[in-house]
Amino acid sequence: MLVTNKISRTLEGPYRFIGFYFVVVSAMSFYEQAWIIFSIHAILGWFLLGSYSGVDIDTDKQQFRSFNMWFGVLKTGQWKSVHNFVGLTLVSMNKVYSLYSRSNRSTTSRKKEFCVYFVNQKKRPAIAVKKCKTNDEGQKCMDELAIWLHLPVYSATH
Repeated sequence: MLVTNKISRTLEGPYRFIGFYFVVVSAMSFYEQAWIIFSIHAILGWFLLGSYSGVDIDTDKQQFRSFNMWFGVLKTGQWKSVHNFVGLTLVSMNKVYSLYSRSNRSTTSRKKEFCVYFVNQKKRPAIAVKKCKTNDEGQKCMDELAIWLHLPVYSATH
């Protein structure tokens, strides 16, 4: 069975807004029949909004690959054996985004994420396999992967 997990967008934050801007400009230039402007903005918007990274896991062959999906179509990455890793672990992370204005005011938003990682030979998290929103969802996904891949589960030290 092939499991595909989307880990993160290649370009986040303001680049996503810029991608929407390029799509709007390309739609307006298509309406005005400005073909060069349309094609440039459509390609840039497609790249900014469609590119992301993730992990494919083939449970039958006991292999995985970290990949980058370019334009939402082209997938690049090499297959590697799961047996290079000793297990799985669940790590909680706090994502903090800070925005500073020109008047020296700041706005900070915090978001807690739970990521399932492969554990390397040094018993450290190595490669993100799945990103989850809650601890329970992360535990469930980690347990399923541990059963499918026949890997032990390690607890992460905080």
